[in-house]
Amino acid sequence: MHYDYSHSIMSTKSTVAHGPAFHLYSEVFDEDNVYLEIEGTHFEASYNRVMIPIPIHVWQIIRRCPGTQLNYAKKTDEELRFQAEQDVDDRLKRYQESLQQDSSRAKALAFLGGGFVYGDINQPREQQIETGIQHFIKRREHQQQILAAIAELERAGCYLLRDDIDDIDPKTD
Repeated sequence: MHYDYSHSIMSTKSTVAHGPAFHLYSEVFDEDNVYLEIEGTHFEASYNRVMIPIPIHVWQIIRRCPGTQLNYAKKTDEELRFQAEQDVDDRLKRYQESLQQDSSRAKALAFLGGGFVYGDINQPREQQIETGIQHFIKRREHQQQILAAIAELERAGCYLLRDDIDDIDPKTD
């Protein structure tokens, strides 16, 4: 018997923007990069350098998309604790509800849900909350580093040099 695994494998890609010949995405476990796939184009590669021409119509779409969410960068410790408490309480409630169901899939999903952030569902509530807070603190610090890197590029003069790009009218140009 042949089994098609393609429907049971979860993707780690999170789409930011896509079109007929391009895909801009982030990887779930890589918070430092976004990835761009472009089909039907040439590229130049040498040691430590790759040059890919990006069609203007594709660029006009992807440049409007944020590369990542930076929603933790400015959160306070109190906000992180509140989120962890809410999430753990919701997680524990879903897990208890799943124990009442006959579905082993629902039980498995409830057991695993939030495991990367909060740890084992069978740990005490306070331990799950503290694990979640530590996760959020690391995420906040990472996002603050990204914001600092953006600010550094802006201070170094890495910004839009052509301010006329939004003034292009495709009907007349």
